[in-house]
Amino acid sequence: MNKSDAKIYYLYIAISFIFILVTTDYLSLYDIIHVANQTDVNSYNEIAINAPSLPQEDPMVIKNVAQRFLIPYIVGSIAYFFNIDFFLIFKFFTFIFIIFYIFLINILIKKLNFNLKVSILFFSILFLNPYLIRYHIFQPVQAHDMLFFCLGLVFFITIISKNYFINLLTTVIAIYLRQTSIALIIGSGIFLFINKKIKLLMTLFLLSFLSLYLIFQIAEKISSDPFPIHLAYRLFYYDFTQYEKLLKFLLLGLMPFTPLLVVLFGKFNKNIKISSVLTLLFVCSMIIGQPIIGGPDGSINNVGRIANLGYPILTCLCFYIWNFEKFVERNYLFYIFIILMFLWSLHPTFSIFKSFGIFRFYNY
Repeated sequence: MNKSDAKIYYLYIAISFIFILVTTDYLSLYDIIHVANQTDVNSYNEIAINAPSLPQEDPMVIKNVAQRFLIPYIVGSIAYFFNIDFFLIFKFFTFIFIIFYIFLINILIKKLNFNLKVSILFFSILFLNPYLIRYHIFQPVQAHDMLFFCLGLVFFITIISKNYFINLLTTVIAIYLRQTSIALIIGSGIFLFINKKIKLLMTLFLLSFLSLYLIFQIAEKISSDPFPIHLAYRLFYYDFTQYEKLLKFLLLGLMPFTPLLVVLFGKFNKNIKISSVLTLLFVCSMIIGQPIIGGPDGSINNVGRIANLGYPILTCLCFYIWNFEKFVERNYLFYIFIILMFLWSLHPTFSIFKSFGIFRFYNY
């Protein structure tokens, strides 16, 4: 992009950000838990409230959340030492991670050499997803997920740039955010193995093992709740005669990825690295497949939000494989698509517009 195009692009970023800020529904911490039914917040709150100590076998903290203690613990410690409301610190962390996310999008745009319209298309798909920026402004207590999205973009950059050390570092940091990082560990391992970085591969496995061991040990002390491992594979025990319930569940899981149907209008890029594509596709499949394997009785209504953790990497992969310059030249298609992206961002739970609630189908 030239300087004139860059100004238009940054103006579009500002307009998009203001749109999300103005149209998001802001709730109190109490209402987030009891009205919006974001019950996991209770566990994160317990960790933050007890900082700089850690909870001891607290029945209020569920075990899988206890393994994501790092960001809530840091937030709680800052709130304790500076005598600030920890909910405000969660909001601050979320805002910082969102700015970092936008910064990474801009790095990718420069790296992939997009023109103005493709840059706007790419940014819109990554920014206006209702389970991404809007959700974390609405519910900032899960700031660690916003950071995980950022690390997903970094992970993609390191794969296509063959930046082995940053790839390893990104993967290890992700381990302290959530269990989904297992997909990154495996993907990073494949990446290092293909490129014959055996010493780094051994370092990755050693650091991953030590990190996971440390996390599991701390989680055991934090929570007395048993780890709900049975929820991870409930699909295998599902009553498949309830096909309507299963279909709604699968549609809910795939709904966040709807904008990626834009690939139907793309043309294949040349000079892409097949090994990188397959590695990233494998990582995305693991992240998206994990909540789906949980089934309607395991992942329940969270399937879309959890599967969405793979959204940034998959979006980048689509723009790496396909070229959309011909698509954006068709102004009627381009502008309609951008308008639809803004409308799509207006999730009835997270935004002030509740009328789209008529499209809900997940109360099964």
